[in-house]
Amino acid sequence: MTFICDVMLGRLSRYLRILGLDSPCSKGPGSPETLEHTEGPPYFFTKRLKGPPYERTVHIKSDRIMEQLAEIRHIIAPYISSHIAMSRCIECNVLLAAAVREDIEHHVPEYVYHHHKDFKQCPSCKRVYWGGSHTEKMKKWIDEITTAHGKTPVSSCEGRTEGR
Repeated sequence: MTFICDVMLGRLSRYLRILGLDSPCSKGPGSPETLEHTEGPPYFFTKRLKGPPYERTVHIKSDRIMEQLAEIRHIIAPYISSHIAMSRCIECNVLLAAAVREDIEHHVPEYVYHHHKDFKQCPSCKRVYWGGSHTEKMKKWIDEITTAHGKTPVSSCEGRTEGR
């Protein structure tokens, strides 16, 4: 399922990507029908009260990210899975690929390179991700969301990543 966020909800889009959800961010007030999607009609999250009519438009009221997520929890819950969490580039929305450690040496801090073995990289923007210090905080946040809906917690999954 695709969850399109309008330009005013870029941060929400990033959080949806952390959850592993396909969440492109429209660059303007365009209609969801004009954006690429593969799994049926997408949801369109917006703060705009006016705009072209679209059946799956959800008007987000809050300016706070956790409240925004609470507003759409009932919509995204069926699509959240611990197996897809932290699998997308939070910048590009592209699925991450395993990276050859030697190939990313010059793209990460020296300490990170010498203390981590597993890396992922965005095939589009080349951003590198690894399991690091804030991964645990992200796992706890994702666990709260997934366990609230009877899903497998992320902390039981291996190989999650952190971005740089």
